[in-house]
Amino acid sequence: MVMVMTITIAIMPDIATHMTETIANMPAAITADQPRESQTVIASLAKPIDVTGRLLMLASSNLPIGSYTYSQGIEPAIEAGLIYDESSTLEFMSDYLQLALTGYELPILALMVTALTNDNEPLAQALAADYHASRESKEFVFESTQLAISLSAWLDEVLDLNVPEELLRHGFLPLFANICAHWQISPKQAMTTYAFGQIENMVLAAVKTVPLGQMAGQRIIWQLQKQLENHSHTIATQVSEVYQFYLNQTPQLEPCSSFNKNQRSINFFYQQLNMSANLPYLAKLSSQHERQYSRLFRS
Repeated sequence: MVMVMTITIAIMPDIATHMTETIANMPAAITADQPRESQTVIASLAKPIDVTGRLLMLASSNLPIGSYTYSQGIEPAIEAGLIYDESSTLEFMSDYLQLALTGYELPILALMVTALTNDNEPLAQALAADYHASRESKEFVFESTQLAISLSAWLDEVLDLNVPEELLRHGFLPLFANICAHWQISPKQAMTTYAFGQIENMVLAAVKTVPLGQMAGQRIIWQLQKQLENHSHTIATQVSEVYQFYLNQTPQLEPCSSFNKNQRSINFFYQQLNMSANLPYLAKLSSQHERQYSRLFRS
C-alpha cells in the first residue's frame, strides 16, 4: 500500500488544510465575486497551519515516545572510558552529530520528506528500507522499531490518527518523515526537531550516568544546537538542489526494473550528498552494550 496516499486516507485532515485545498480548487470567478468581508474570512481560514506546538511535542525526549529510556550509545561509551567529563561528552556528541546525524540520518530524513511531499512514494519507500538496513546492531534495530510503535500509539490514542501497520515496518525515522510530510513540516524543521530530540536525550543520559551537573548539560546542548542550526540549513539547501537535479536526471536513471531504478536513485543521492551510514565503532559500542553487566538504558 502506498505510504502517502495511505496516511492521507487514514488520517482526517485538519480543517485549515481542507479549507486551503477547497479554496485552491474553487473557480477564480467565484472567489472574486465574494464580498470583501467574505474574502477576509476565507483568507484567514486559508492561512498555513502553525506547526510550532507539533514540533515541540515531536522533539520531546519524554513525551510522546519515551526515548529517554535509550542512551543511543552514550552508556557504553561511558563504560568504555570514552566519556568521563563535560569536555569528553561534548567531543563525543559533536562527532555523533557530524557523523551519524549530519552524515546520514538528517539527509535521508530530508530526502524522505521531500519525496513524500512531491508524491514520490517509491523513492520514499526505498529510502525507508535503506534506513532500516543501516541499523547495525540488534539494540539499534529494536530502538527504532519500538520508538515507531510508541509514536504510532501516541498518534492513535491522543490525536485519533490511524497509522497503517505498513508505515511501522521500517522504524522510527521513516514514520517521523511521513508525519512531517502529512503535517506540512518543512525538511529543515523536520531535521532540526528530529536531531534536537536525540541531542537532548543523549545529554540527559550523560548527565545521569557520568554524572554531569545540570549546567554542564545545558552548556553541551547549547554548543550542539548551534552546530545543528548550521548543519540543518546547509543540508536543507543541498537536498533541495540535488532533488531538483535528480528530477532532471531521471531519464538517465531509467533501468530495466523498478528495483534497479530505486537502487540507482539511492546511489545517486548518496554520491551527491556524500552520505554514509558506516559507523563501525558506534556499532561495536552498541553490541558491547548488549552484554554490559550493569546498565540503566536500553541502548
